[in-house]
Amino acid sequence: MGSGILEANRTGGTVKRIHCGWAAHAAVTAAGLARTGITGPPTALEGRFGFLQAFCGDRVDLDALTAGLDEHWELPGIFFKPYPCNHFTHAGIYAVLRMRARGLGPADIDGIELGALAPVLRTIGEPHEEKARPKSGYHAAFSGPYTVAAALLGGGGLGVFHEDFTDEAAADPGRLALAAKVRCVPHARCDEIFTHQFPAVLRVRTRSGSVLEERVDANRGGPGNPLSVEELATKFRLNASRRAPAERADAIIELTYGLAEVNDLRSLTSLLA
Repeated sequence: MGSGILEANRTGGTVKRIHCGWAAHAAVTAAGLARTGITGPPTALEGRFGFLQAFCGDRVDLDALTAGLDEHWELPGIFFKPYPCNHFTHAGIYAVLRMRARGLGPADIDGIELGALAPVLRTIGEPHEEKARPKSGYHAAFSGPYTVAAALLGGGGLGVFHEDFTDEAAADPGRLALAAKVRCVPHARCDEIFTHQFPAVLRVRTRSGSVLEERVDANRGGPGNPLSVEELATKFRLNASRRAPAERADAIIELTYGLAEVNDLRSLTSLLA
């Protein structure tokens, strides 16, 4: 849990699954500590031994802390992940789903080239033999070839869902046969857009000899390609319903979208407890 370091991506470990949840856990814990009177230093960010000095050293830009304060807002730039897998795979998944909506099926495919930015190929494309045959459902979530196959053969959630990343799904012969047809390659256009997006260019060679191409420059779920209100609700509903009744999830959605008119937050927090 070393402040979100990504060494697990390189050598293994499932801790990446809880990084974002751990941040929320820390926030709730901090609020509880504050309520009991625990205090922190007023210079926790900018102080001599503070967060910025510890992580940035001499490269700290203190002006960035207050630049555009009350004028520039970060919230509209949030990316909501529509698929429960590594973000570098998302543009490829979305490209496949768009092709699938146009009628492309597994039987039509002779080969697939997934063009991505060069730096992410180490995460989703190399070594090809391992990425085309993931060792587990968790490993499959970091595989460009597998996620392309899952998007073409799956269909839960907003295109792929948790059931596509079980150990059983990752060992499915049909998915592995399709994943073996996918090659991940660097793409110059994607490199130009990075780091603002994690784009992809998908080229499919069909058995009839034609070549189909789908380009995704803006990741689905971000400000350039946002999820709809209903899609966000669907994502929450499907996830929450794994641990709570569907009616409870729907009530939370209704209260959250109408938060401006909620006079007593206990009506919402009681459902979250």
